[in-house]
Amino acid sequence: MDDFHDVAINSALSREEFEAMVEQDSGLETNGEMSNTDLLREVNSTSLAIDEEDDIAAVPLSIEQKMEMLNCMRHFIEEKGMESAMPTLRAFEKTIFSEAAKTRHTTLDSFFK
Repeated sequence: MDDFHDVAINSALSREEFEAMVEQDSGLETNGEMSNTDLLREVNSTSLAIDEEDDIAAVPLSIEQKMEMLNCMRHFIEEKGMESAMPTLRAFEKTIFSEAAKTRHTTLDSFFK
């Protein structure tokens, strides 16, 4: 407890409750001391592992959703005057238009309708 002599105790806790909370890990065995850098590295790597496990598989967007996204992106880029983003938008358009062309006429029957 000497390490925490200058720590303000939450007003909702009594001194005894605070000491019990601090001491709850006192019996925990460790393999040496961890620096703040080590602790942060461990926390960050654990957080990433948890996030990866919790990820839900992305549902593929429909062509209509992708076209709407392109329209929104174009509008935003033009609104903000972000000419430097136009090559990226054109790359997206090329990919999505190519994908749309492949899915539009999948059979002869649908092509002639």
